[in-house]
This record gives sequence, structure tokens and C-alpha cells, in this order.
Amino acid sequence: MERSRSAVQAVVFDIGGVLSAPEGAVPQVAEALGLPVDAVGPAYWGPREAYDRGGALADYWRAVGEALGLDLVGARAAELDDLDARRWGALAPRSADLLAEVSQVAARGAVRLAVLSNAPASLAGVVRASEWSEPFEALLFSAELRAAKPGPAVYAAVEQALDLPGDQLAFFDDRPVNVEAARARGWRAHLWTGADEARAQLVRLGVLDG
Repeated sequence: MERSRSAVQAVVFDIGGVLSAPEGAVPQVAEALGLPVDAVGPAYWGPREAYDRGGALADYWRAVGEALGLDLVGARAAELDDLDARRWGALAPRSADLLAEVSQVAARGAVRLAVLSNAPASLAGVVRASEWSEPFEALLFSAELRAAKPGPAVYAAVEQALDLPGDQLAFFDDRPVNVEAARARGWRAHLWTGADEARAQLVRLGVLDG
């Protein structure tokens, strides 16, 4: 049965904390550096926003290293960045199950899929090369947009890429501020609390069968 024009036509997912594990790459980076996670976390996250907005790989890892009293440059920075991107780009198991189900619906042409993620260019490359991203029609990353959630420009970019109004978009993100910004544009935005709850939301929206 054809859905009405006001029904959800596309599902938009965040990556970190939604499709991938919430702890991200911090534990792996800490292990690679031989340091406690609690010590690495603040150094990792401090300069991250600038990196997600398109900052240089070398600048980001140099800043992380300076905060830790380490010299993270050159090949060492490149190795850590590859580890970081691959960890963020790996699907969490329950998210993978949900995505497989939604992808089957997309394959029938019943819904379209998109990613909207605050993420650096290296993660964008890993995602585009991944098998799991193949069903996605649009992959939008803050580093490439030079703008990040919750700023309005990134939401407008999704609407433009899909040529859909906000009320036809379902969106899942793990940060309340990003969800509220999407709702302000009329998106059917939901705070991600787990794949099971997200599936229930997609059933209520008519995207998945109960």
C-alpha cells in the first residue's frame, strides 16, 4: 500500500553511539598508547569538535598528544587515526541487526536511508568503503559540510540531498541537543536509547512491520 506524502519517506541515522558503540574508539586508542582510558578520554575529546568540522588530522593528534605529554605526529598519528576511524565505522551488533532489517525495506523501495554524522574525513572514508553503507542514498559528514549538528545547516543539507521536507524524515541521534534541533525543523526525531527502542519507533512510524 502506498504511504501518504506526510508519511516517513527516509530514515536518517547518526553513527557514533547509534550505529556504532557509544564508547567509540577511546578504549582502543588508550590501549594503543598504553594509558588508562580515564586519562585519554579528556585529551581525545577536547579538540574533537574542530576535527569533526574538517580540521587536519595532524593538528588533531598533535593536540591529543600535547594533552597527554606525547609526541603524536607523522606515522604514529596516521596509525592512531586509522584505528580511530575503523572503530567508529564498525557497527554495534544490535544496530547491525536493525540496519539489516531496515535495509531490506529500503531494497524494496519503501524507504530511503541516510547518515548524518559529526565525524572527520577519515571516518567518512571508512564508512563509504564499508559494505553496510551500500543501501544508504546519502552519507553526510560534518567534516565535508564544514558544519556540525546541532547547527541548522547540516539538517538543511540532508533535506536538500534527499529532496524531502522535515516531516517526512525519521532521525535517530544519541544527543538530546541534536534531536531537539531536528525537531525544530519538523523532523520526526528520536533520542537513541538502543536498537530495540528504535525498532519500536520505526514500527510506530510505519517503516517496519510489528
